[in-house]
Amino acid sequence: MKSNRRGFTLIELLVSVALASLLVTVLAVLFFRTTSTVVAGEARMAVSEDGRHALDQVASDLENMHPSTSAAQRFHASDGPGDATLPDGSEAKDALAMVTSTMVPDGAGGRVLATVLSEYFLAAETDPELSIAGGTANAIRSGRPLKALKRRTWRITKDAALGVVKGALPLNLSAATAAGLELIEENTLHQFVMSMNVELFENPAWRELHATGSALIAALPIGDVAGEPVLPRKVRISLRVIEGSGENCERLFQRECWVPAE
Repeated sequence: MKSNRRGFTLIELLVSVALASLLVTVLAVLFFRTTSTVVAGEARMAVSEDGRHALDQVASDLENMHPSTSAAQRFHASDGPGDATLPDGSEAKDALAMVTSTMVPDGAGGRVLATVLSEYFLAAETDPELSIAGGTANAIRSGRPLKALKRRTWRITKDAALGVVKGALPLNLSAATAAGLELIEENTLHQFVMSMNVELFENPAWRELHATGSALIAALPIGDVAGEPVLPRKVRISLRVIEGSGENCERLFQRECWVPAE
């Protein structure tokens, strides 16, 4: 008995393979785009949450500062390496220190409100799990050096010599200790910072820390002797951060903070 069944021809097999390959490619592209969209969305959420949290802490300390007319205030802002005149604040590495009221560890597992000297500065990120170049971590795509936003709080003892705040920021540990300050804690507020720029409002304009011809800038820090200029009424912080070393998302945050006057 003769069978009517026959196999596929070579052309039919080639067409089937081509169609299957096309289908797999389309599905792979759709999957990749969907995954990329989800990753980008998660990156935007992460960078927004982390950036806002860091800026919230800086703003909290600025807004809870001792009044600018207080003899206890030792506000200091310093211009770090880089060109802080760029409109977007890129490459700025500014730093801040101020006497403020904040929550600190009480030694018993809780936290208590205290008057402290709080300082903010950018330090080179040295996480060994990130790409390393010369002992510091760089962003994977652009190769830009990563910086970590650090916050240190110092207990001000009765005999503390706050004139040490006039020095470069961050404060030298041994010099600050010798001056009567006690380090309470040091935290990393954000691990992936590209730049931090500080501007002070001197009516009628915002001034960069290194702006020439600014009496306000020349007078920093204030509070050491009677008659020195008081603090500006507002401080603007610009913080450029990325989501991670892979630079999936980059964003610039800005906050204008009113400084207590009385």
